Amino acid sequence: MYGIFYKAKNYRQAFFFFLVQSLTVHLLSSYWLANFRGFAIFTLGASAFGTALEGGLCGAVSHFLPAQLNKKNLLEEDGGRHPHYVWIRIIWFSASWVMWEWMKSTGFLAYPWGTLSMAAYRWKLITQIADITGVWGVTFLFALFSALIAEGYGIMERIPRAQNNIVMAESFVSSAKTAGIFFAICLVYGIFQYVVPRTPVKTLNTVLVQQNVDPWESGDAASIAVSKKLTEQQVNLMRDIGMEPDLVLWSEGVLGYTYPSAIQFYREFPQDESLTAFIARMDIPFVIGGRTLVDHNRQLFSNSAIFFDRNGDYAGFYSKKHLVPFAERIPWAENPLMKFFMGKVVGFTSTLTPGNQYVLFKIPKSNQGNTKAALWSNLPPETTIALEPDGTINKDTASRYTENPGYNPDSYISFTTPICFEDAFSDVCSQLYRIGSEVFLNITNDSWSKEPPAEYQHFIAASYRAIEYRTTLVRCTNSGYSAIVDPSGRVIMDLPVFTETALGFKVPVYERKKTVYSMMGDWFAYLLFAFMGSVFVWSTVFFYIIEPKKTVPATEKEKTDDEREDAAGRSSENDTPPALSTEQSSAPWEDSPEETSDVEDNVFTAKGNMKSGPVHTARPKTIAVPSGKNSTGTKKRR
Repeated sequence: MYGIFYKAKNYRQAFFFFLVQSLTVHLLSSYWLANFRGFAIFTLGASAFGTALEGGLCGAVSHFLPAQLNKKNLLEEDGGRHPHYVWIRIIWFSASWVMWEWMKSTGFLAYPWGTLSMAAYRWKLITQIADITGVWGVTFLFALFSALIAEGYGIMERIPRAQNNIVMAESFVSSAKTAGIFFAICLVYGIFQYVVPRTPVKTLNTVLVQQNVDPWESGDAASIAVSKKLTEQQVNLMRDIGMEPDLVLWSEGVLGYTYPSAIQFYREFPQDESLTAFIARMDIPFVIGGRTLVDHNRQLFSNSAIFFDRNGDYAGFYSKKHLVPFAERIPWAENPLMKFFMGKVVGFTSTLTPGNQYVLFKIPKSNQGNTKAALWSNLPPETTIALEPDGTINKDTASRYTENPGYNPDSYISFTTPICFEDAFSDVCSQLYRIGSEVFLNITNDSWSKEPPAEYQHFIAASYRAIEYRTTLVRCTNSGYSAIVDPSGRVIMDLPVFTETALGFKVPVYERKKTVYSMMGDWFAYLLFAFMGSVFVWSTVFFYIIEPKKTVPATEKEKTDDEREDAAGRSSENDTPPALSTEQSSAPWEDSPEETSDVEDNVFTAKGNMKSGPVHTARPKTIAVPSGKNSTGTKKRR
């Protein structure tokens, strides 16, 4: 793309090239979107159209600098005048690519698939910088490396024709060295982060259930039955080895009836053993994906992670905030025209409501160990210890310094539950992390895709959250890819895709430490945008204000030879000897192949006075002859 990027002749070509590239990548990588409930016109068609349009617009915007570095400037660069253009081109392209991926990964229509950071997943030593820059730093590095190679290839083609090939080569080598230093710094940092030992401060004994049933096709009766069977098998296995489960996770969308009105329903369903009774028998808290009615009057529903205590009682929920566009949420759904179109053309008009709350769940650890809190753990930063009026202690105050009545924070686990592709969005996970999450527990339903690439692509996009926040990511899906990822991005346990199975694992929970990215978010992307803005201003000033002043005005270039000779004659008027007739000798001008002719005109003398008389102007000459005759005796042509 780098070569095409700079060879586009105009903004229209740049728009077209980027549109084709974006559309091609989207269709090749996300073809499985066509399997979404038969709504391929939106899931694949609308997403392809939107992605291609965004790509084309980004290409057109990014073409600003290549449009300035036209053939003339490239020739000047080849002559050694602008060697810095090499580095500017490489950085501009890399920043433009980050801008493109940022555009497609943020906002309501965001779809962060098919990115360079996903392609870099296996480069673990490089991806570690995500805790500083987010995925944008990874994208920038890979775009920079690609641009550097393409630039080197282009310079090798131009060097034989360049006027100053040494300067060109030195400029490229200098750029390559700078990029190499940047890569080396990132590599050293990555090695340190990847190999440094991390010791968990807690563990969460978790059961992940992958039932491999699509609830959209079979309903919740089949998915609940399979999930109950797998859960009981895994819980019994764990208890047989002395590992008491702390939490059971079922995937997204397992429950088909809406909470909280479904509380009574699931106390009786399934008939052989109700869901409530089953959870109570397992004696473990559960998180299960389902729907909630968040506004009874307006009949608004949300996609939720529903929380149950160890007795099977409904404890609350977290609702998905970033909904899938055109699948879970229809833009302008209240508009009559949109309702008509969706109902008549597409065949459905229902839409979900995004959640309006970030929720932190807390559960006690089964293997609490010391249940007493440290004396200092729940004390206010400032306090007063006062004796009673009779000089004796206040027993309530003194008891705080004897045995802390608060809960031991080490005996609890705080977690959040990003739903489905929310784990691919840093803006959602950043808020969940900031409210105190110690571990991300994602629940997902990707079984509708029916394609393993869809499962793995989703996982790769989500895996960066573990690195960005240096926390553990647990993914419980109904068909894959279910996995546990440590803060370095390693997969420490997983399950095969499209397989009916379950996993019991002691999930490591690490000390919460703020990363640069958790505090500053997308600062690196914004820095690159600022760079592009500064280049835009610089290019505008340089190419449209400074450079034009250095060139000769066009009016001077367009003067005819006679006009220039007339101007030269007038400028030398004061130095001209007295006028000679054409019959006189031209001895004073023997070294000039020109003769003079008399032309009556008014001119200014050196003193500024008007002078009337013959003015001598240059004319082609052979030899002096009588006036009006040439050397052959014929009349002289005028």
